[in-house]
Amino acid sequence: MSIQRQYSLPTCKLVLEGLTDENPSGDRQDGARPLMSILVSAECYLPPRKEPIAGGQEFFQSLVTVVSHYAQEFLSGVKRFSFYTIPVERPDGAPTPVQLHKINPNLHRLIVQPQESYNSAPIEIDLSAVQLFDLVEAVDQFCADTQTLPQIHGNLRPLSRQEAKVHEPVAKRALPATVGLSSLAIAALAFFFMPIPEYQRPLEPVPEESSEESSQGTAAIASGNGPGSSPAGSPPGAAGFGITPMSNQQITDVAELQRLKQEVYNQIEGAWRTTPTFSEALIYQVTAGSDGAILGYKPENQAAQDYQDETPLLDLVYIPVDGGTATAEEVAVFKVVFEPPNTLQVSPWESDRSEEEEESDRSEEEESDRSEVPEVTPVADIQDPVVLESLQQQVYETIDRAWTQNPDFERDLIYRIWVNAEGAIVDYEATDALATTSLDQTPLTELHQPSADYVRNTTGSNSSLAEFRVVFTSGGILQVSPWKGFR
Repeated sequence: MSIQRQYSLPTCKLVLEGLTDENPSGDRQDGARPLMSILVSAECYLPPRKEPIAGGQEFFQSLVTVVSHYAQEFLSGVKRFSFYTIPVERPDGAPTPVQLHKINPNLHRLIVQPQESYNSAPIEIDLSAVQLFDLVEAVDQFCADTQTLPQIHGNLRPLSRQEAKVHEPVAKRALPATVGLSSLAIAALAFFFMPIPEYQRPLEPVPEESSEESSQGTAAIASGNGPGSSPAGSPPGAAGFGITPMSNQQITDVAELQRLKQEVYNQIEGAWRTTPTFSEALIYQVTAGSDGAILGYKPENQAAQDYQDETPLLDLVYIPVDGGTATAEEVAVFKVVFEPPNTLQVSPWESDRSEEEEESDRSEEEESDRSEVPEVTPVADIQDPVVLESLQQQVYETIDRAWTQNPDFERDLIYRIWVNAEGAIVDYEATDALATTSLDQTPLTELHQPSADYVRNTTGSNSSLAEFRVVFTSGGILQVSPWKGFR
């Protein structure tokens, strides 16, 4: 009875033709595959080669043995030294029908010796890694088929401990340890010649009430010119912090004060991250240098003294590196107010302000900004609806052209701006904490012209101003309208 068995893979197909020696009337169960016990021919198709490599039982036995052993050696990386995995010659001296040689990790050469009934010249086929493993899989499928030529198999066995032993010269194995010890010795020698670091005890800050500074401070406070002097209404025993230079020179230029006010505001606002627990405003007198550095501060009410740990002033005070006093320079004195829940106000300090004015400042923000500096010339606000409408369109176009940044805030940013008759933005202020922290996402800082014609909260100008409400929505829409509406 003639039998054919096929084992097909994408790049390899193994076809066996054979016979069975079973008696047709034997005890084989119905439906069971017949046993192929005699091999007539074996064909192996390896595309793109159209013709198969073929042979008889000797060819097929050699193919199974060589492919199985080569795959074991290639995958494990361990060569057998007791016998060569792929024999080159048979015992009679003739070469084996099938040989496999490794050309590189991705290319393998299969050599089939000529056989009288099939070929007359050796066949050499270069197999890729994919073709090799498909050939191995076809041979494995045959070996797993117990109903096909059970007398032929791969004859694989585990390697013994002696065969699996990795032979490597002692010098090569000892090289990493030798290099490691040499590196350690060189590093130890280099550290031996390095000088021992000198230890310097940290310098203690010079006490604020030292004899020399105390005498200077007393003279400055007595003359009323010291930036750290306490105005009327300060609680007794209120102590400030910071090595504040006692200088008789205070900055009075309105444009410079405006610039320093903005720098002080940005420093404090950027560092104020503590959630307030106080219920009343904290008022401080803060001194800043001409470069915007905060040189010192002093609480001006009891709440400011009790809750100063909830403000960032202590962390922002400039302390000289050598622990001494800062170089005397022109200074600017500001009033800093922390209002619950999270409102910050910074304005120039005035020692002659009355308690009634301070109470009015805390209750009404608009009056606070205008009363911080005495007004020499009254300012006539622009109220003409025709002029307001024209300025509104001009301000809208100016800001809209400059606003090129995509919004990255959760809710609308609202600002109050002051514009002169020519449409220049002479001042602005944020209406809440989010608008303050997100100021860099608006073009107001770039468009601000404090010296254009007028500076709010300062004196010496007869220009009229118009107040507008500017809204930057989270959806990227700009809104400009008169602060008090059209009348």
